[in-house]
Amino acid sequence: MFYIIGLGLKPSHLSLEAKEAIGKSDRVFLETYTSTYSEGSFGEIENQFGKPLVKLDRKGVEEGFLMILKDAKRSGESIALLVFGNPLSATTHVQLLIDAKHIGIPTEVVPGISIYDFLGVTGLDQYRFGRACTIVVPKENYVPESFYDIVEKNFAAGLHTLCLLDLDMERNCMLSVSDALSILVKIEKKRGKQLLQKATLVGLYAMGSGRQMIKVGTLQELQRSSYSLFPQSLVVAAPLTEKEKEAIRELHG
Repeated sequence: MFYIIGLGLKPSHLSLEAKEAIGKSDRVFLETYTSTYSEGSFGEIENQFGKPLVKLDRKGVEEGFLMILKDAKRSGESIALLVFGNPLSATTHVQLLIDAKHIGIPTEVVPGISIYDFLGVTGLDQYRFGRACTIVVPKENYVPESFYDIVEKNFAAGLHTLCLLDLDMERNCMLSVSDALSILVKIEKKRGKQLLQKATLVGLYAMGSGRQMIKVGTLQELQRSSYSLFPQSLVVAAPLTEKEKEAIRELHG
Protein backbone atom coordinates (compact mmCIF):
# COMPACT_ATOMS: atom_id res chain seq x y z
CA MET A 1 0.00 0.00 0.00
CA PHE A 2 1.13 3.52 -0.80
CA TYR A 3 -0.27 6.28 1.42
CA ILE A 4 -0.06 9.98 0.60
CA ILE A 5 -0.82 11.75 3.86
CA GLY A 6 -1.60 15.40 4.52
CA LEU A 7 0.14 16.70 7.65
CA GLY A 8 -1.83 19.90 8.03
CA LEU A 9 -0.10 23.06 9.20
CA LYS A 10 1.04 21.83 12.63
CA PRO A 11 1.44 18.44 14.39
CA SER A 12 -1.98 18.60 16.08
CA HIS A 13 -3.66 18.82 12.66
CA LEU A 14 -2.76 15.19 12.01
CA SER A 15 -6.06 13.30 11.72
CA LEU A 16 -6.92 9.95 13.27
CA GLU A 17 -7.00 8.49 9.76
CA ALA A 18 -3.51 9.85 9.09
CA LYS A 19 -2.17 8.43 12.35
CA GLU A 20 -3.59 5.03 11.50
CA ALA A 21 -1.98 5.07 8.05
CA ILE A 22 1.43 6.07 9.45
CA GLY A 23 1.16 3.27 12.00
CA LYS A 24 0.56 0.74 9.20
CA SER A 25 3.51 1.94 7.11
CA ASP A 26 6.85 0.13 7.09
CA ARG A 27 8.71 3.18 5.76
CA VAL A 28 7.70 6.82 6.10
CA PHE A 29 8.99 9.65 3.91
CA LEU A 30 8.62 13.40 4.41
CA GLU A 31 8.75 15.85 1.51
CA THR A 32 10.44 19.04 2.62
CA TYR A 33 10.23 21.48 -0.28
CA THR A 34 6.61 22.67 -0.55
CA SER A 35 6.15 24.14 2.93
CA THR A 36 6.91 23.75 6.62
CA TYR A 37 4.98 23.70 9.89
CA SER A 38 3.68 27.00 11.24
CA GLU A 39 4.54 25.66 14.70
CA GLY A 40 5.98 22.45 16.10
CA SER A 41 8.29 20.02 14.30
CA PHE A 42 8.21 16.72 12.47
CA GLY A 43 10.25 15.30 15.36
CA GLU A 44 6.96 15.10 17.26
CA ILE A 45 5.72 12.61 14.67
CA GLU A 46 8.89 10.52 14.93
CA ASN A 47 8.52 10.41 18.71
CA GLN A 48 4.85 9.51 18.54
CA PHE A 49 5.26 6.58 16.16
CA GLY A 50 8.84 5.55 16.90
CA LYS A 51 9.66 5.61 13.19
CA PRO A 52 12.36 7.65 11.47
CA LEU A 53 11.14 10.01 8.78
CA VAL A 54 13.24 9.99 5.63
CA LYS A 55 13.42 13.55 4.26
CA LEU A 56 13.05 14.03 0.51
CA ASP A 57 13.79 17.22 -1.40
CA ARG A 58 12.16 18.10 -4.72
CA LYS A 59 14.55 15.89 -6.70
CA GLY A 60 13.97 13.01 -4.32
CA VAL A 61 10.21 13.17 -4.86
CA GLU A 62 10.03 14.08 -8.54
CA GLU A 63 12.90 11.92 -9.77
CA GLY A 64 13.60 9.35 -7.05
CA PHE A 65 10.23 8.29 -5.70
CA LEU A 66 9.41 5.99 -8.61
CA MET A 67 12.32 3.78 -7.55
CA ILE A 68 10.98 3.78 -3.97
CA LEU A 69 7.60 2.65 -5.28
CA LYS A 70 9.21 -0.14 -7.31
CA ASP A 71 11.17 -1.30 -4.24
CA ALA A 72 7.96 -1.35 -2.19
CA LYS A 73 6.26 -3.40 -4.90
CA ARG A 74 9.04 -6.00 -4.84
CA SER A 75 9.22 -6.20 -1.03
CA GLY A 76 5.50 -5.97 -0.32
CA GLU A 77 6.08 -3.09 2.08
CA SER A 78 3.60 -0.35 2.85
CA ILE A 79 5.07 3.10 2.48
CA ALA A 80 3.84 6.61 3.25
CA LEU A 81 4.72 10.04 1.93
CA LEU A 82 3.92 12.87 4.32
CA VAL A 83 3.09 16.22 2.74
CA PHE A 84 2.56 19.52 4.53
CA GLY A 85 -0.97 20.85 4.20
CA ASN A 86 -3.15 18.88 1.80
CA PRO A 87 -1.22 16.41 -0.38
CA LEU A 88 -3.00 16.84 -3.70
CA SER A 89 -2.63 20.59 -3.90
CA ALA A 90 0.57 19.95 -5.88
CA THR A 91 0.48 18.14 -9.23
CA THR A 92 3.65 16.24 -8.37
CA HIS A 93 1.72 14.15 -5.89
CA VAL A 94 -1.00 13.34 -8.41
CA GLN A 95 1.77 12.00 -10.66
CA LEU A 96 2.89 9.69 -7.85
CA LEU A 97 -0.59 8.18 -7.74
CA ILE A 98 -0.43 7.62 -11.48
CA ASP A 99 3.02 5.99 -11.15
CA ALA A 100 1.78 3.71 -8.37
CA LYS A 101 -1.21 2.60 -10.46
CA HIS A 102 1.04 1.76 -13.40
CA ILE A 103 3.24 -0.35 -11.12
CA GLY A 104 0.24 -2.04 -9.53
CA ILE A 105 0.48 -0.67 -5.99
CA PRO A 106 -2.82 0.15 -4.25
CA THR A 107 -2.99 3.74 -3.02
CA GLU A 108 -4.83 5.72 -0.39
CA VAL A 109 -4.95 9.49 -0.02
CA VAL A 110 -5.44 10.97 3.44
CA PRO A 111 -6.37 14.66 3.17
CA GLY A 112 -4.98 17.30 5.49
CA ILE A 113 -5.78 20.85 6.54
CA SER A 114 -4.17 23.42 4.25
CA ILE A 115 -3.87 27.18 3.82
CA TYR A 116 -6.97 27.00 1.60
CA ASP A 117 -9.03 26.06 4.66
CA PHE A 118 -8.15 29.38 6.29
CA LEU A 119 -9.22 31.68 3.47
CA GLY A 120 -12.67 32.16 4.96
CA VAL A 121 -11.12 33.50 8.17
CA THR A 122 -9.96 36.54 6.20
CA GLY A 123 -13.58 37.60 5.71
CA LEU A 124 -13.35 37.10 1.96
CA ASP A 125 -15.86 34.92 0.12
CA GLN A 126 -14.15 31.63 -0.70
CA TYR A 127 -16.32 31.22 -3.81
CA ARG A 128 -14.71 34.36 -5.23
CA PHE A 129 -11.17 32.97 -5.34
CA GLY A 130 -9.69 32.25 -8.75
CA ARG A 131 -6.61 30.26 -9.67
CA ALA A 132 -3.84 30.37 -7.07
CA CYS A 133 -0.21 31.10 -7.93
CA THR A 134 3.25 30.93 -6.39
CA ILE A 135 5.45 34.04 -6.27
CA VAL A 136 9.06 32.98 -6.74
CA VAL A 137 12.31 34.81 -6.14
CA PRO A 138 14.07 35.88 -9.37
CA LYS A 139 17.36 34.14 -10.00
CA GLU A 140 20.12 34.50 -12.54
CA ASN A 141 18.69 33.61 -15.97
CA TYR A 142 15.30 32.94 -14.35
CA VAL A 143 12.97 35.89 -13.87
CA PRO A 144 9.41 34.55 -14.15
CA GLU A 145 6.35 36.79 -14.31
CA SER A 146 3.60 34.25 -14.96
CA PHE A 147 2.30 34.58 -11.41
CA TYR A 148 1.51 38.24 -12.08
CA ASP A 149 -0.46 37.21 -15.16
CA ILE A 150 -2.63 34.98 -12.96
CA VAL A 151 -3.23 37.81 -10.46
CA GLU A 152 -4.12 40.18 -13.28
CA LYS A 153 -6.54 37.78 -14.98
CA ASN A 154 -8.27 36.98 -11.70
CA PHE A 155 -8.59 40.65 -10.79
CA ALA A 156 -10.09 41.48 -14.19
CA ALA A 157 -12.65 38.71 -13.64
CA GLY A 158 -13.53 40.03 -10.17
CA LEU A 159 -11.75 37.16 -8.42
CA HIS A 160 -9.34 37.09 -5.50
CA THR A 161 -5.90 35.45 -5.80
CA LEU A 162 -4.13 33.37 -3.17
CA CYS A 163 -0.41 33.86 -3.70
CA LEU A 164 1.73 31.17 -2.14
CA LEU A 165 5.27 32.34 -1.45
CA ASP A 166 8.52 30.70 -2.53
CA LEU A 167 10.70 28.89 -0.03
CA ASP A 168 14.03 27.11 -0.04
CA MET A 169 14.16 24.82 2.98
CA GLU A 170 17.71 23.68 2.25
CA ARG A 171 18.87 27.25 2.82
CA ASN A 172 16.13 27.98 5.38
CA CYS A 173 14.89 30.85 3.22
CA MET A 174 11.20 31.72 3.11
CA LEU A 175 9.77 34.62 1.14
CA SER A 176 7.89 37.22 3.18
CA VAL A 177 4.76 39.15 2.24
CA SER A 178 6.80 42.34 2.08
CA ASP A 179 9.37 40.80 -0.27
CA ALA A 180 6.64 39.25 -2.44
CA LEU A 181 4.99 42.65 -2.87
CA SER A 182 8.33 44.17 -3.86
CA ILE A 183 8.64 41.54 -6.60
CA LEU A 184 5.10 42.30 -7.84
CA VAL A 185 5.76 46.06 -7.76
CA LYS A 186 8.81 45.67 -10.00
CA ILE A 187 6.73 43.76 -12.54
CA GLU A 188 4.00 46.41 -12.37
CA LYS A 189 6.43 49.25 -12.98
CA LYS A 190 7.90 47.37 -15.93
CA ARG A 191 4.42 46.87 -17.42
CA GLY A 192 3.01 50.27 -16.48
CA LYS A 193 0.25 48.75 -14.31
CA GLN A 194 -1.31 49.88 -11.01
CA LEU A 195 -3.32 46.84 -10.01
CA LEU A 196 -1.81 46.63 -6.53
CA GLN A 197 -2.87 50.20 -5.77
CA LYS A 198 -6.49 49.24 -6.50
CA ALA A 199 -6.56 45.87 -4.75
CA THR A 200 -7.26 45.02 -1.15
CA LEU A 201 -4.20 43.18 0.12
CA VAL A 202 -4.25 40.56 2.85
CA GLY A 203 -1.12 39.16 4.49
CA LEU A 204 -1.38 35.72 6.08
CA TYR A 205 1.25 34.88 8.68
CA ALA A 206 1.86 31.46 10.30
CA MET A 207 -1.71 30.35 9.69
CA GLY A 208 -2.88 27.47 11.82
CA SER A 209 -0.49 28.28 14.66
CA GLY A 210 -1.31 29.85 18.00
CA ARG A 211 0.35 33.03 16.74
CA GLN A 212 -1.37 33.24 13.37
CA MET A 213 -1.98 36.76 12.12
CA ILE A 214 -4.00 38.33 9.34
CA LYS A 215 -3.09 41.83 8.20
CA VAL A 216 -5.35 43.74 5.81
CA GLY A 217 -3.93 46.91 4.34
CA THR A 218 -2.70 48.97 1.45
CA LEU A 219 0.36 48.22 -0.62
CA GLN A 220 2.43 50.69 1.37
CA GLU A 221 1.26 49.29 4.72
CA LEU A 222 2.01 45.68 3.89
CA GLN A 223 5.34 46.52 2.27
CA ARG A 224 6.40 48.11 5.54
CA SER A 225 5.29 45.08 7.54
CA SER A 226 8.00 42.93 9.06
CA TYR A 227 6.72 39.88 10.91
CA SER A 228 8.87 36.89 11.80
CA LEU A 229 5.93 34.52 11.52
CA PHE A 230 6.25 31.88 8.80
CA PRO A 231 5.14 30.49 6.42
CA GLN A 232 3.52 33.56 4.89
CA SER A 233 1.01 33.95 2.07
CA LEU A 234 -0.57 36.90 0.29
CA VAL A 235 -4.08 37.48 -0.99
CA VAL A 236 -4.62 40.05 -3.73
CA ALA A 237 -8.35 40.74 -3.51
CA ALA A 238 -10.58 42.08 -6.26
CA PRO A 239 -13.16 44.79 -5.41
CA LEU A 240 -15.02 43.62 -2.33
CA THR A 241 -18.71 42.96 -1.86
CA GLU A 242 -20.49 44.85 0.92
CA LYS A 243 -20.51 41.70 3.06
CA GLU A 244 -16.76 41.24 2.58
CA LYS A 245 -16.15 44.87 3.54
CA GLU A 246 -18.20 44.39 6.70
CA ALA A 247 -16.42 41.13 7.58
CA ILE A 248 -12.96 42.61 7.13
CA ARG A 249 -13.89 45.73 9.07
CA GLU A 250 -15.31 43.76 12.00
CA LEU A 251 -12.75 40.96 12.07
CA HIS A 252 -9.56 42.82 11.22
CA GLY A 253 -10.32 46.49 11.67
